[in-house]
Amino acid sequence: MKNRSAIPVLFTVILIFSGTAESQVDPFQFIRSQTLRTSIHYKSWSFSEESGVDRFTQFAFPISYSLPVGERLALDLITSPFMSRMAPVAGEDYKYDNLSDSYLRASYILGDNLALVTLGAGLPSGNTDLSDEELVLAGVSASRALENPVTSFGTGLNLNLGLAVARELGGWVLGLGAGYAVRGKYDATFVGQSYEIDPGDEFNITLGADRAFEWGGRRSKFIADFIYSNYGEDELEGLPFFEAGDKFLLRGQLIVPLAFFDPLIFTVSNRWRLDNRSNNSALVDNGDELDLRATMYHPLRDKIRLKYLLEMKKYSNTVNDTEGADIFGFGVGVVYSFSRTLSFDPTLIYSTGSIHLGPESDVDVSALEVTGGLSFRF
Repeated sequence: MKNRSAIPVLFTVILIFSGTAESQVDPFQFIRSQTLRTSIHYKSWSFSEESGVDRFTQFAFPISYSLPVGERLALDLITSPFMSRMAPVAGEDYKYDNLSDSYLRASYILGDNLALVTLGAGLPSGNTDLSDEELVLAGVSASRALENPVTSFGTGLNLNLGLAVARELGGWVLGLGAGYAVRGKYDATFVGQSYEIDPGDEFNITLGADRAFEWGGRRSKFIADFIYSNYGEDELEGLPFFEAGDKFLLRGQLIVPLAFFDPLIFTVSNRWRLDNRSNNSALVDNGDELDLRATMYHPLRDKIRLKYLLEMKKYSNTVNDTEGADIFGFGVGVVYSFSRTLSFDPTLIYSTGSIHLGPESDVDVSALEVTGGLSFRF
């Protein structure tokens, strides 16, 4: 039997309430050209020995396809095959290969760009029938601080409805959006026993604003978003057992030319939540999550741009002094445009920092991440 005794609580977090492939799609974006995007996303985390885990690695192959149907209607499909591996300090490796849930969306423009209506469905192409080892892998994948390529292995059928409007006002573009997600029931297996999970529905409101301006004689932009999300109560075998606290996300982005960077994109986001409702005290409190990122592009030639990345995650601890994180990363990449319709953007990122597992208990972590996306517009 494989040794699981050293695996910490952090690595057995239930993933079934995490987002599916739909979280990778902007709910209010209308794609006006037929586009195929495919990429390879590799991320490998190393952990200090006291965590009980030596390394966690994930390969993902996200694929998305957008198809405009006339001037008003567009269809999007996204999915991701993946491979997950984890090497404990003692014992044999854990392995799991599968397909994530898929997401299909239809977007329709009302009137003369009066509003955008979206209707989406999260399709249960992933798997919820997990062995004990696969459940541990699912917990590591779902960790927000680690930000793995695939965060959810599979849930039930989900339906999403969204409405968005945007108007110009005094040099600003102001937007308002609302969405409702119906989360379908599904069966999940834990320790050899099957349970019926009925996740609560989700409602969100988005406020957005952006303004274009001149910086050094060149075009720049400021963008701000505020998102409020409310969650219904989750049920296990027909009985209420968990309700996620309301979530608030504030995000700002500044896009400017600076020196030989054109552009420099600086993004800051802060995510905070009210307390969860649960019989398990370890699941009640939520920590504050701050993300900072700077992306710098340096044009070399007409078809080539160098890319530099700096990022920081600072997540506060919960009431049990767990789940906090301090992670810093930097990376380099290239954006190569073969033509107006075909581009390739390989990127290498190195991250280092620590994750808090309990009072005065930190685990040092580091990661190597490689992405390579190919985008083709027909």
